[in-house]
Amino acid sequence: MKADTLYMLLFLVFKKALFFSLAIFYLLFSASPVVAGNERTVALIMKALSNPFFFKMKEGAREYAEEENIPLEIFGLERETDVEQQIGIFENLISRGYGAIVIAPADSKRLVPICKKALDKNIVVINIDNPLHRKSMDRFGIDIPFIGSDNRLGAQMIGKYVKNKLKGRGRVIVIEGIRGVENADLRKKGFIEAVTENSGIQIVGSESANWHTDEALSLSIRLLKKYKSIDAIFCANDKMALGVLQALDIMDLTGSILLAGYDNIESVRDEMRENRIQATVEQHPELMGAYGVELASRALNGQKVPSYKKTPLDLVTYESFNKTVALSISNLENPFFATLLKGSQDAAELFGMKLLVMDAKNKDAQQLTDIVNLINQRADVIIINPTNSESTTPGIEMANRENIPVVTVDRKSSSGKILCHIESDNIEGGRMAAKALAMHLKGEGKVIEIEGIPGTSAAHERGFGFNEELKRYPGIEVVSREVANFDRKEAQDVMRHLLQSNIQFDAVFAHNDNMILGALETVNEKKDPMPLVFIGFDAIREAVQEVKQGRLTATIAQKPDTMGRLSIEIVAGYFRGEKLPAVIPVELSLVTK
Repeated sequence: MKADTLYMLLFLVFKKALFFSLAIFYLLFSASPVVAGNERTVALIMKALSNPFFFKMKEGAREYAEEENIPLEIFGLERETDVEQQIGIFENLISRGYGAIVIAPADSKRLVPICKKALDKNIVVINIDNPLHRKSMDRFGIDIPFIGSDNRLGAQMIGKYVKNKLKGRGRVIVIEGIRGVENADLRKKGFIEAVTENSGIQIVGSESANWHTDEALSLSIRLLKKYKSIDAIFCANDKMALGVLQALDIMDLTGSILLAGYDNIESVRDEMRENRIQATVEQHPELMGAYGVELASRALNGQKVPSYKKTPLDLVTYESFNKTVALSISNLENPFFATLLKGSQDAAELFGMKLLVMDAKNKDAQQLTDIVNLINQRADVIIINPTNSESTTPGIEMANRENIPVVTVDRKSSSGKILCHIESDNIEGGRMAAKALAMHLKGEGKVIEIEGIPGTSAAHERGFGFNEELKRYPGIEVVSREVANFDRKEAQDVMRHLLQSNIQFDAVFAHNDNMILGALETVNEKKDPMPLVFIGFDAIREAVQEVKQGRLTATIAQKPDTMGRLSIEIVAGYFRGEKLPAVIPVELSLVTK
């Protein structure tokens, strides 16, 4: 009996110890993710990682997180219809105490309750790509920031393109995404609106293939057998367009039916090079991923985030693929023009163009020689960033005679036929600089103006706008105007000469950032640098950093990357046969601390 009693006592002690140990284990491990720092980690939950669209989204998020040193973990699904799997991932992240969750929802309605649960636990939630259902969010009393493109607008772009290609008449099939999913419904609606507006085009069939290639293959075969004489098929994503293309190949209809997708994945681009698929839409998933991580991090740091952040859309069509476009640029040593080139290169890659680049190194004769060489190479279009408004005109006129279209960017040409000119309003930029200068000087003071290359439209217009605006401030006097040809070293020399002459001044305005940085460096060489106002023009990276540090007062931002991108976009429109504007203005802004 004693042995049995002792055994029972030991068993009870062991049982209690085991229970206590398990309880401690549960508490430790259920709380460990939070203790380990998950409360500062951003989680990105996407749809099918096998879809190249979401691969680009993942890369954009990852690159931004690495640059900004933001802890990031990425999750995805096997198939885009696996809504329950996505909800399960979300539930797990909530239980592990993640600080922020960025979600590209597989379903616009069914993900709303789990988002509500995360918000109730003070977890930041950011919605990207596919918008959550507004009425469902209202019913749960939540509001979640959204990052993404306008799916209705993107589909309208495709619809207008198809309508123009069919000359307003024909029979069209629509292959939809998952019905009830916001972006699928918006794409269907936008396309049908645009393609049927003021046209004789008929939508003969519209059914869902749930975003999947295999379903689109079988569905399109059935629809093509059911409906005869089809002129075009629109697919709400590129994966389905590839399935439809397989069907067209099987039925020997490839080339006779216009085929359009949505997402601009690489396999579709390969087919566009061969004119087997005619159009798609780029909605920049890499930016959705990057912006999602950015806003999540800002919210984690207590900063206010916008309720909607828009990502751009681009219509990409087969007409621009394999075309050769040339860019003659004035001076790549200038960071402004290097940024302009980068914008052009990225856009040329997007639209499938081969880009030839010539650097004139700020020499008029070199640029003229470059233009002649590009004409001899039979470039389809030449984009010119002139070194001088007058000196480039013989080259432009020669291109006109050879029927090669010419686009100018940033600086104007004084003559010759120009397809389109892309520029900031340099006169307005000069006015903005003068207003900022006058405000800092409180309407009183002496100013040095450092000018760019004489004869360039940029130098003339910036100077004109600056001096016209200064007429409104009689207490401000320009005591010296010096030419430094947009060059940093020349601006240093000019400033050094002026300081040696003991000129009295309170502010410096230079026609570009290179020159203002040169002037600033020379003034700072003095043992007792004066507290002066320095204002530049261009907002190159180094100048913006100097503004943030308080050493440079301000700079005018004219977005050279946007200029470069627009110069290529307008060429893509030309290849599509679109009517183009004579001038495209690029918005300016004042950068201050």
